[in-house]
Amino acid sequence: MDWMKDTAEQLKHGAFLMVKGNPMTIGWGQFGVLWGRPTFTVYVRRSRYTHELLEQTNSFTVSVPASDTMKKELSFCGTKSGRDLDKMDALQASLFPSRFNAEDGFDGCRYHIECRILFRAELPEHLLEDDTLLSRYYADGDPHTMMIGEILGVTEV
Repeated sequence: MDWMKDTAEQLKHGAFLMVKGNPMTIGWGQFGVLWGRPTFTVYVRRSRYTHELLEQTNSFTVSVPASDTMKKELSFCGTKSGRDLDKMDALQASLFPSRFNAEDGFDGCRYHIECRILFRAELPEHLLEDDTLLSRYYADGDPHTMMIGEILGVTEV
């Protein structure tokens, strides 16, 4: 499946996690099969506005730009908070309508991976086996919450 390979490669440069019309840039994610269902897992810090939005819904969409595109948008959405401004409005961007009853995507992206949340849990920092990960990612005491989403469908544009 090209979309999986392309998404895995693009995550190194960023993709958009879409929740309630709010884009957040992500660089982490995992594909898998859990409970016999195809899944995509995202990780969002508790302090992020997107985390607050995820607590109010049961779905998310990961919109994946084509390689070497949307760098300005990815940078903007990775450095600004939806608490402070409407990112889509500031970017004069449009939403890509959901096709599988999840969240709308970020228009202009190559793939839209629509997911329904199956499971969410805060990552317990005390269980990290590698102290360098703890000091690098969690020195501030702001853990990630893992959101496992069942992939409802993928749209390639």
